Amino acid sequence: MNNTRYVRCIKNDDYEIDLTIGKVYKSVPLTDAEKDAGVIRVIDNESEDYLYDASYFEPFQPDGAVSELTDSLTIHLDAFTKGVLHAEALAANKTMSVLVREWLDERLGLATQQI
Repeated sequence: MNNTRYVRCIKNDDYEIDLTIGKVYKSVPLTDAEKDAGVIRVIDNESEDYLYDASYFEPFQPDGAVSELTDSLTIHLDAFTKGVLHAEALAANKTMSVLVREWLDERLGLATQQI
């Protein structure tokens, strides 16, 4: 799991405040001394990077298929930013949602998926 950028929590014994089962966390590279210790460093609910037992997590990877959208995200934009986003979407012949998703995929290094 050393190269995994995102992991899902599957156990949180003794760390109920810091970790939420089922939640996805970003992992942070381990130091050379930590690599063979059976641990993983993640940014937890307290926004701190902390070492946890690797058995508390599983790799979080795309399954390769475009899944149904089950969650939504609302963002509030000022009129200028919304106008620019709308203009960019029109120029790209895409919806604003698709354009934002592509930007997020690119920024986060995720595989681009069509919505």
